[in-house]
Amino acid sequence: MSTVELLAWLPVHGHIDWGSVPDWFGGLGTVGTLLFGVLSLRREIRARRREDRAARARQARLVSTSTRIEGGGVLRVRVTNDSDGPVFDLTATPRVRAGGDDGDVVVGVTAVTGPVDRLNGHRDSELFVTVDRAVDLTGFASATVELCFTDQQGNRWRRRGATEPELDLGVEPSGRRLRLPWRRG
Repeated sequence: MSTVELLAWLPVHGHIDWGSVPDWFGGLGTVGTLLFGVLSLRREIRARRREDRAARARQARLVSTSTRIEGGGVLRVRVTNDSDGPVFDLTATPRVRAGGDDGDVVVGVTAVTGPVDRLNGHRDSELFVTVDRAVDLTGFASATVELCFTDQQGNRWRRRGATEPELDLGVEPSGRRLRLPWRRG
């Protein structure tokens, strides 16, 4: 029994016109074209979002740190801004490692001295991070800092050691950080 005989056997009131083979191919072609268009548009939107994220992170990738333990309670952090524009509102959160694979331990900060309000482009400077008195840094194998800063577009970034910078969606920085020519106050 062929498909046409089977369809003719179905009890249907009236007659159903199943069309012709060219109509079916035309319908399938239309659906395929729409599906291809939607998938192409979706791929293009994803590519543009990736490019936007990469462009936004361009300046943040050019800001780096190196850390050295200076005595029992002070970290010397060299911040290098190799970008063309300044960065603002720098904060440093020390992370120390005892050795092995124990992971990082966040250490409390009592004071940060140095250019925390602004670091111009193509400059490097030193921050001195004084840690909580209960912590003796000489007992740790290594120290890094998680540097948070605001780029010249107003994006807040977080970067730990040499890792890739991430957008910092946490606490907003102070209102005094960004002094652009078109924003007074």
